[in-house]
Amino acid sequence: MFNFFDEIKKNVSKIDNSLLGSYTLVNISGKILYVEGHLGLTTLSKEVIVFKVKGGRIVCEGKDLVLDELSENTLKIVGQISKVEAF
Repeated sequence: MFNFFDEIKKNVSKIDNSLLGSYTLVNISGKILYVEGHLGLTTLSKEVIVFKVKGGRIVCEGKDLVLDELSENTLKIVGQISKVEAF
């Protein structure tokens, strides 16, 4: 079966190999953020959602943010996403 993220990882040579496979972020037009490989939520509000990933945390900032889907290792945030940063 074709896996889009695996194909991207195979073709990217400038990324540190220790981070490959730890998590995947997809920001769709600043309205949807899809994450694979999260390790849990730390902050949840309409303006800020913070979650853990291998090697740190991801901060998603915006307006009217909603945690639309949450499973063991994936999540989907919808709203007006203005910034996504890794720490």
